[in-house]
Amino acid sequence: MSRPPLYTSGSAALRLARAYAARTMTGALRGAFRRAVWDAPALADPAPGRPLVVYANHHVYHDSFLLWHVLTRGLGRPIVVWMAAWERAPLFGPIGALPFPDGDARARAATIRETARRMATDPRTALYVYPEGHMHPPEDGLAPFRADLPRLARLLPDTAAFVPVGVRTSWWGESRPTAVLGAGEAHDRPDGDEPSRLLSVLDRLERARPLDLAEGRACVVFDGAPGPDERWDLSAVAPLFRRLTF
Repeated sequence: MSRPPLYTSGSAALRLARAYAARTMTGALRGAFRRAVWDAPALADPAPGRPLVVYANHHVYHDSFLLWHVLTRGLGRPIVVWMAAWERAPLFGPIGALPFPDGDARARAATIRETARRMATDPRTALYVYPEGHMHPPEDGLAPFRADLPRLARLLPDTAAFVPVGVRTSWWGESRPTAVLGAGEAHDRPDGDEPSRLLSVLDRLERARPLDLAEGRACVVFDGAPGPDERWDLSAVAPLFRRLTF
């Protein structure tokens, strides 16, 4: 059964703004990564028919773009993401970025209410959050969770499912890195084991290798642009440069 189209309603200006934001993120992903891989034979929705709360690690600038691609392009879900510095990048507002400024409780409360409204109106809606609270080097491991996920669950529809999603950057022999993503099982309510659930996903992603893709244990989420190591073949001029070299 085909999914309902995303982001097709609204004024022409709104649709244009959405298309521009999507093109911006897609271009950034293609330029940054050789590919993105999901560590399962196919990308499957972890909680069909229910709103989704994705809690993920935040180690790379492009994490939000990668999650946007997986959720919207892969699973057909409209997204919500909360941004503390929304004013610096408002162009992502039309596709689901909502302001969540530090020191402004009223604005944060309004964003939570809007998120709950969207989930109630369209159960495909997926919110992704970074419970560590800040981006930091992956070598630091998973930082302690600062987000109060049980409180968040009380503010969102009871039907919302929670799922850990890990994002890792690796190098698979090309000049550009490969992004590796994967998810744990969805669960109904936060129970305090969320850090261990996410850490288990990240540990699994560390074991992902190109052979997993070749043998069908992983699948490509998107192909990025090949780097110079794949594009260049200057063997035709090698005799000339041999004379210039020796």
